[in-house]
Amino acid sequence: MDNAIKYQQSTTAYRIRTIAYWLVTGFLAFELAYGSTWDLRQIPFVREVMTQLGYPAYVLLIIGAWKLPGAVVLLIPGTPRLKEWAYAGAFFIFSSAFVSHLAVGDVKGSIWPAIFGSLTVASWFLRPASRRMAPVAAAPAAQPAKWKSITYWATIVILGFVLLSGGAGEMLHLWGTVEGTVDHLGYPLYFLTILGIWKILAGITLIVPRFPLLKEWAYAGIVFNLTGAVASHIACGDSIGHFIAPLLFAAVAMLSWWLLPASRLFSPPTRLPAE
Repeated sequence: MDNAIKYQQSTTAYRIRTIAYWLVTGFLAFELAYGSTWDLRQIPFVREVMTQLGYPAYVLLIIGAWKLPGAVVLLIPGTPRLKEWAYAGAFFIFSSAFVSHLAVGDVKGSIWPAIFGSLTVASWFLRPASRRMAPVAAAPAAQPAKWKSITYWATIVILGFVLLSGGAGEMLHLWGTVEGTVDHLGYPLYFLTILGIWKILAGITLIVPRFPLLKEWAYAGIVFNLTGAVASHIACGDSIGHFIAPLLFAAVAMLSWWLLPASRLFSPPTRLPAE
């Protein structure tokens, strides 16, 4: 009898969790998809918000281009690694929007980003096993080739230096960050602090051992940041020389991600329960 009761309770809890997951994820995906259409069309409302926050209007195109595929990835089955990147992107967008509203004294405007950021975390926490990533057990008998290990750590040194030094420079407004990001690209000054904090956290995450899931988010953030930098330079009419560096560092980041050793890697679980 006790086993039957426990089974019924576990089944009920699983159903409640599944329903909650799809409700939260549905709202989140709708916001991303619908918000993407607003951003890509640059309707007056979102343009006014960008102006209030001090961002250039072209940022809407960058954000909108990422939101729609993120919504699709969250809804389709499988693709657990892409889902991590989608969650990371959504969290970066909403948390940055939240801080941006507070930075300009718009407490009321920060409520919605806070709500959708919370939905992002809730959806991530409630997602079923088939939509999660599981750590890969290191296989002592299958050590990576020496050149792969050397190349991987070379990319970590490069990325770590760029992220930590660049993040510190942006937080302290050093090394032309104000002239490049604020004066030329048109971003608000406080954005340097947001960007600098994210970069430092990403750099630390890549360098330290363990935390493979956080490393996925760090790589996602690096790619989003660098592709956004390229898009910003293109929007400002800059020559190719201005975005060669972001493209190169994005390539280094993807190479580093591809060479991740098993101890730092997450992969889809081999056996998945039904959703």
